Amino acid sequence: MTPLPPFRTLPLAAVLALFACTSGVTWGQSTYSPYSRFGLGKLQSGAGIAQLGMGQMGAAWTDRSHLNTMNPAAAAFLSRTTFSSGLEVRSERIMEGDSTTQGELGGLTQVAFALKRAGGKTAFTFGVQPRSQAGYNVSQVLENSVTDQYQIRYFGSGGLSEAYAGLARRWEGKTWRTFTDAEGAISDSVRIITSGTAIGGRFEQVFGGLNRSRTVDIANPIFIDTRVQTDEVHRSAGFTLGMVREQLITAQFDKDRKLVSSSLLRIGAIARLGRNHNTNRSTRWSSWQALSTGPIEVDSVHSTEETFTLDLPMELSIGAEWELNSKSGARWRAGVEWRQSRWSSVSNASLDPGVSWQDDIGFSAGASFTPRSMDDARNGFERMTYNVGYRQQSGYMLIDQGAIEAQSWSLGWSLPMQGSRSGSSINAAFTWTNTTAGDASPLLERGIGALFGFTLHPFFKNQWLVPRRYD
Repeated sequence: MTPLPPFRTLPLAAVLALFACTSGVTWGQSTYSPYSRFGLGKLQSGAGIAQLGMGQMGAAWTDRSHLNTMNPAAAAFLSRTTFSSGLEVRSERIMEGDSTTQGELGGLTQVAFALKRAGGKTAFTFGVQPRSQAGYNVSQVLENSVTDQYQIRYFGSGGLSEAYAGLARRWEGKTWRTFTDAEGAISDSVRIITSGTAIGGRFEQVFGGLNRSRTVDIANPIFIDTRVQTDEVHRSAGFTLGMVREQLITAQFDKDRKLVSSSLLRIGAIARLGRNHNTNRSTRWSSWQALSTGPIEVDSVHSTEETFTLDLPMELSIGAEWELNSKSGARWRAGVEWRQSRWSSVSNASLDPGVSWQDDIGFSAGASFTPRSMDDARNGFERMTYNVGYRQQSGYMLIDQGAIEAQSWSLGWSLPMQGSRSGSSINAAFTWTNTTAGDASPLLERGIGALFGFTLHPFFKNQWLVPRRYD
């Protein structure tokens, strides 16, 4: 009988079909932040749920079972083909003095794939995830000598998505570890992996639209109200490069030459290269009259069409992570990360008066703990990985009150699926975020988010893309 081809084509076809269906996914509104009114909206880090629990670190964060969706090089450290996705539910509270507004929302976080042969050194990644979100409804009441009291209201919705495809490759360094007998003579030797270096890159296409409107409601009925409606279509394409270096620091063996404990140091970097970002803006001015049945459009004054090309800056992230694997099977990990992007070099022509781009600087720190390995754990609590993290960001946009600043704390859990030999897991994270525009800002935004998702490894007998022959 003629043997079948060495690759199972059905699982791969199913993966590609799923990606085609989800590539045009609508993420849904995921913010009520009044600060999403500026620039390109509220930017997203691109971190997966497992990374969110560790302060959204991505430069040096690698894992054999979870996909790093920020650093394109990290996929080379995966043990096999991986799929991950998740859902976020948020509650955001906006406070200004004694006034408080609160709302709940949610949406899909991302859809990410890494195709990798078990034991291989090369990984192909592709997916789609949100790049920014806009969602706000804010107002202010003003007075002047002509119209007396009037109200200005701002509405906004939409966001930008990012589709990507990348490639990562890993190289390993090896050495021989020798063992001596009681007399000092070499009795045995074992070859061990002492280092791993991965580089990767990916092509990214950003697309989407932002819808914004501004209305002026005048209390005096003899005046006509006005509304300015702005619709923007955004497009940009570029590359992100990444590097991760993993170095074995210490290794201890038992009397049977079996590795029982080790420590590793990882360093990594991400460079999201600068690119041209094109914006097509359509603006329409119209007059409205407030009636007992509601506002109706009286006249369309005029409309304009504008095109802006923004030279977006390079975004650079550098990080380090330390990992300790103990004799008892416990694993500790801790890391830090620094980020910078020089947004101040971007032209302010597309922004409202009084708003400008500002250099963005960020810092993250995180730690994780796994009580026991899969083989030694006696229950789910010992198999689970516990994460804690902190993230700080300052800049990107400068408004009248100051630069936008955000602080976020996070807790995360990752539970391997019982009975899964491939390392598939259920992931969860909770985040607490404060956003302001400096001490002088009257607005304080506080958000609580709950994220739930999963990481899946080879099903179909745990053998995706593994060569086999059949009789």
